Order: sequence, then structure tokens, then C-alpha cells
Amino acid sequence: MMNDSHRQLLVIAPTCPPGVCGVSDHAFRTALALGKYYLDIKIGVQYFPADKIEVPLELSADNWEIALKNTINSTYPTDVLLNYTPKSYSRFALPFKLLSALRKFKKASPANRLFIYFHETWDGGKHLKAHHKLLDTFTKYTVKTLSKRADAITVVTNEQKQKLESVLVNPKVHLSMVGANILPFDKEYGLKSARNPGEWIIFGLAHTRLWTLQQHLPLIKQLYQKGGITKLYAIGPKDNSYAEQELDLANTEIGQGVLTQMGVLKPAEVSAMMLSAEAALVGQTADSLRKSGTFAALSAHAVPVVCEAPFTLDEPPGYALFRPQELMENYSLVTTAEGEKRRQLLHQWFWLTRSWEAIALDMYSWIKE
Repeated sequence: MMNDSHRQLLVIAPTCPPGVCGVSDHAFRTALALGKYYLDIKIGVQYFPADKIEVPLELSADNWEIALKNTINSTYPTDVLLNYTPKSYSRFALPFKLLSALRKFKKASPANRLFIYFHETWDGGKHLKAHHKLLDTFTKYTVKTLSKRADAITVVTNEQKQKLESVLVNPKVHLSMVGANILPFDKEYGLKSARNPGEWIIFGLAHTRLWTLQQHLPLIKQLYQKGGITKLYAIGPKDNSYAEQELDLANTEIGQGVLTQMGVLKPAEVSAMMLSAEAALVGQTADSLRKSGTFAALSAHAVPVVCEAPFTLDEPPGYALFRPQELMENYSLVTTAEGEKRRQLLHQWFWLTRSWEAIALDMYSWIKE
């Protein structure tokens, strides 16, 4: 594939490492992997993280306004890749300063190109509260305005794609892939590691863990009574009311001490737990699995994933998942030859299509269209 060795790339994101932001982490890792295709790559951010950087970043980061002005004054043509969520660049989802700067960027040179990665779009729900409805209206306006100025746009779910295609004239909406922010040291570790029987994990923010626990409670109770689950580890924040509800629900409905809240762990510690867990519970819909970094990380570690998704799902492969009903009928399925086959298929799917190299290739192919 030909590369843009004469072009530079500016990736705009909410923040950069070591800031905790899934969108920004995805943007930074994608930018790193795109390095071989461009003359130069820089990161432009809305705000810098409060934590000090222990080691220099692999890519230089600057305030996005400064970085964008520098591209306008540059002698090299530039591609800008904006990673967008509604409140990343404006509290009220109306980033006038950003919209104006991007308009100037496009006018500066016909060779300059703008690409938008919509990680989120507007809600569109009929029963939103008044202030949420207003924010949703502003978000929809911003998304439509950005889309009109962009050379191409991309989203991460089919629902988002359909929304944009319904409001844009001659839409060109790409469907992007989401990678994993947490990876094993070696990609083969997931298949080679020893799994601890009966130790299961739920990983994510407290409210998503609570939802997952509620959704899978009948399965968890049955497996605990049969000895299929002996310990349940909750990985992620535990300093809010959702975490309190999670622990109360587990202690009341499953048993005292079955669920242990691990709190926020370092990536290497999360990876180690994923390598030792017998299985993981996921409470997302089939469509949202596409944009889940948590699901991607579990797949990268070859963790058997229990999720309510149809066998016919092709992206990710539905056959590689375990349905709650299957395990209620045969709780040892994850440890059988059939279970091992599914685990290997999920692992293979991730490393073929969700590694950062694969994501960068997909992103660059979309930009080059």
C-alpha cells in the first residue's frame, strides 16, 4: 500500500496519556500505529492530564488550537483526525471554537483533509429531560455541521451509522473497529495461561458492572450453588453508589464474600487477572460489543465471555461466545473441548482484526478511499 510520506497527521482527542480516557487512549494508540503511513504525526488535546508523565510520550502532544494553527502555517499538507464525543470540547456540546478552527483549516489549503471519528452521537430519545433534550439538540447540530465539513466520517456501531445516514445528504459513513487498551505481554499468553477454576470476573465502570450483575444474577446464583463459581471479582471503580449497590446485591442474593471488589488496578494487574479467570460476564447488547474496549481486552486474553448474543452474530463472531442458558444447562461448558474451541476462535478474531496494527490499517484504508 502506498503511504502518505509527504503528508502529516494531526490527531485531536480530549486528552493524552497518562490521562484516563478510553476515547483518548484509543486515539493515541491508533496514532502510534499510523506512524508508518505519514511523514509526521502529532496529538492535539483539549486538556492535559493532572498526573505527571513518568516517561516521554512516543508522540508529541500540544493544545489542539496551537497544533491546528501550526498545520495551517505548515508547508506540508495535513490530515486531521478528530475524535469526537459530545462534551469533549464544550460543556454544552456546542464547540464553536473548534468548528471555527476546523473551517479555517479546510480553507487554508485544498490539500488539507478532515476526518471525523464519532465515538458517540446524539441520543434521539423521546423521553429525555428538558436539559438533556437541549444538549441532545446541540449535539445533533454539531455532528451534522462536522459531517458536512469532513472529507469522510466514521462511527463504531451500526446504530450510529444509521442515524447519520438518515440526516446527511450523500453520506459516506465508515464503520470503525475498537481495540483493547489492556493487552497481555505476549499475544499467546491467553491460550497458554492456567485458569483458576470457579474464579470469574466482571470488568468495567461500577454502573455497567451493576447492570451486568443484575442481568446475569440467575446464572450466577445457579452456578454458585453447583460449585461452578466460587469467587467473583469486580474490577474497576468502587467509590460510588453503584458500587455499593453491586456489593449489597451480591451479598444478599448470592452469598456473603462471594464478590470481591478489586477497585481500579494497573493495566498489568488487570491483565494478570484476565489471564487467570475461568470466565467473564458481559452485559452489553450485541451491537455495543463492537465498541467495547472491555470486550476487546477479554478477547485478547482468550477469556471465555458469557454474553446474551445470537449465534448468528458475525462481528464479533457470535459462535465464540457463551450464552447464559447454555451454562444453566451445562455449567462446565467453558472447560470442555467445545469451550476451548470457542475461546480460541475469539482469541483469533481479536488478533486478526482488533490489534492496533489491524485497526491502523483499517483506518488508513478508510482515509485513502
